[in-house]
Amino acid sequence: MPGLAWWSLAHGLGFLACLELLLRGRWPGVVSVALAQGLLLGMGYFIYVGARRHVGEPHPPHWIGALMIGAVTSVAVYFTSVHPDFTARFLIHSLSLGVLFVLTAQAMAKGGVSAYPARYLLAAVSLLHGLFMLGRPWLFSIDLSGPMSLTRMTAISPFILLESAVAMNVMAFCVLLLVAEYSHGELRRLVDRDELTGVHSRRAFLHRLQQLSDGGGQRPALPILVIDLDHFKRINDTWGHSAGDDALRHFVEVAQRCMRVQDTMGRLGGEEFAVLLPRASVEQAQGVAERLRGLLADHPLRLTDENVRLTTSIGVTVLLPGESPEVALGRADQAMYRAKSEGRNRVVSMLAPLVTEVRVA
Repeated sequence: MPGLAWWSLAHGLGFLACLELLLRGRWPGVVSVALAQGLLLGMGYFIYVGARRHVGEPHPPHWIGALMIGAVTSVAVYFTSVHPDFTARFLIHSLSLGVLFVLTAQAMAKGGVSAYPARYLLAAVSLLHGLFMLGRPWLFSIDLSGPMSLTRMTAISPFILLESAVAMNVMAFCVLLLVAEYSHGELRRLVDRDELTGVHSRRAFLHRLQQLSDGGGQRPALPILVIDLDHFKRINDTWGHSAGDDALRHFVEVAQRCMRVQDTMGRLGGEEFAVLLPRASVEQAQGVAERLRGLLADHPLRLTDENVRLTTSIGVTVLLPGESPEVALGRADQAMYRAKSEGRNRVVSMLAPLVTEVRVA
């Protein structure tokens, strides 16, 4: 899962920071401070990087993160050994970690709550923890004009440790939810996508067609294209099935140049595909079909040492308000077979069903 390795490293650093806290007093104070600061800042940075990797966004160059961690740690060492000032050290550490967790929340809140609830749960926990980190210097009434007293340090430490422990454990639980969410999404993708071409599977395409058909007479007509590669069997027989797979992938690559973001393309089976064109007119659908047909014919497939020209037969129809999706898809299929019977490499539109059709392989 994208980001999981970074989150695992982050919680590993958090574990080491806890060990450092337990062993505090066994080495010089400045060493202890440098270790704690470096480990905690590294943990926050890795959580942020993991968040960006998980949602598919690039993370900042790691040298920037290393520079930030080194700078804050150096400042902490300065306020420990050169000019002892716990208040300043506490303030800088809190602000640095707070910014990292707020940025993590911003990075994770992508894709919509209904689609990715675990993402938004981790974003919410990161935001709350980040805001606590940003506000804790004032929540605990630190006197910025001088160092905090030992009494106040002792008094607030349990609250800070408790909040951090709860936040880190809740974040770890959120990561487990993200693993389940991601695994479920991958399984859905395997079911909904054709493994060879990457377009919708037959099941997913028909489900999308049913969704778009809902609404009865209130929805506009929905253009449907049914597309079949001409003489596909000859490619398999001449160059082998791997060449046939290349031909299918080549067709999809060319066809997607004609598609809009809202269009849906699916593989119905073998060399037969279908396209839904919501919010398009019949004329626009015919234009898409002609552009696809011409583009494929003008871009041959390279097989071994020769270029193989591919052509398609395309049927165009519309799903009319109140009409069954199966009826409209069958009519588009009829139009496609009519294009084959009329010589292939052509587009045929059919807005009303024909009683008989001659099917040509």
